[in-house]
Amino acid sequence: MKKLLGFFVFFIVALYGVDEVRVVPAEPTPESNTVVTKIVFPRPYENKRKTPVNVQLRVEGFPLGVVTQNDRSKEIYDDPEGQAIHVIVDNEPYLIYNQSFEDSFDENREFYDKIVSFHIPFTLKPGMHVLRAFPARSYGESLKGKGPFSAEIFYFQDRKKSDDLNIDLQKPYLTYNEPQGRYPSGKGDPILLDFLLSNCELSQDGYKVRLTVDKEVISTLTKYTPYLLYGLSPGKHIVKLELLDKDNKIVPGFFNVTQREVEIDNNLSDAS
Repeated sequence: MKKLLGFFVFFIVALYGVDEVRVVPAEPTPESNTVVTKIVFPRPYENKRKTPVNVQLRVEGFPLGVVTQNDRSKEIYDDPEGQAIHVIVDNEPYLIYNQSFEDSFDENREFYDKIVSFHIPFTLKPGMHVLRAFPARSYGESLKGKGPFSAEIFYFQDRKKSDDLNIDLQKPYLTYNEPQGRYPSGKGDPILLDFLLSNCELSQDGYKVRLTVDKEVISTLTKYTPYLLYGLSPGKHIVKLELLDKDNKIVPGFFNVTQREVEIDNNLSDAS
């Protein structure tokens, strides 16, 4: 009877295109407490006057450009380019830097640290800007300790024009990480849902994160952990995360309502 019911559900889904988006909590990947990300440039509240704006990060205890070796890398999409630093300028989609640096290793082939330098690849408006940076596994999961995450406010050309962003890095805020961009389609394969929190903790009667997919509320998340997102059909979707307070109201702040476009691509599945 169970097999017959399962076949019937599969038949209905295949025939009518019915799908159900669901989210399941996953255990965080164990991480070292020695991983540290530091923003060297721009300096705090520095006024950058020339374009392109140069960014320099110091990454300690986390090798870039290598594939994370654990079971989760086999369960969800795993980027063959390896582990990376995700960099978010203001609240734009993250930029990826995953170069493998030969001189990041000592004579015993043990990783210690590396300076990563790059230019912001788009033009900034005059005024206040925020840089956030954190390491991510090859399958996208962020490291959630205090050391790996770094955030800094800086200015471009006009220090006085600062009221266009509602930002206070000392108050609770959300950093959206995954999903973002294109993923290969699979037979029920989940994709990663991942975010970081600053200056607050999640609980049943405190702060929460509301997940919405294509304008439909899927779940209110009360555990600070990675999640697996099932049921996204081929095509484009909008995934939105909102940080809520104990009264289920959106916490004020520029980052606390963030959405990204995600595409489940049939053409990518043939190459994966």
